[in-house]
Amino acid sequence: MKRTDIQLAVKKFNQLLTIYPDNKDSMFYFLNFLKQFLRIKSPKSELCLVSFITIIKHEKPIIFYEFRKRGEYDNVINFMIHLTVDYEKAKNDINNVN
Repeated sequence: MKRTDIQLAVKKFNQLLTIYPDNKDSMFYFLNFLKQFLRIKSPKSELCLVSFITIIKHEKPIIFYEFRKRGEYDNVINFMIHLTVDYEKAKNDINNVN
């Protein structure tokens, strides 16, 4: 079975969560990932984007804070940081992407 773009993105996101600490310097890696993810055209991409933002908000609060600061002058980031769902639902949605 060939992996979809969404499955590859979820794998990459999980790697980012593992590799990069929750600090200001790591924000660029997550931001770059999210902006690239926005280019994926899939029915599941909106669900995953909301889940990614929610997980970052809960697991990487310093990075999320840096997103909020940057969102003051970047409309795309400002839009993204206001997308949230329940944390457990976000984790389940990401784990069940197929």
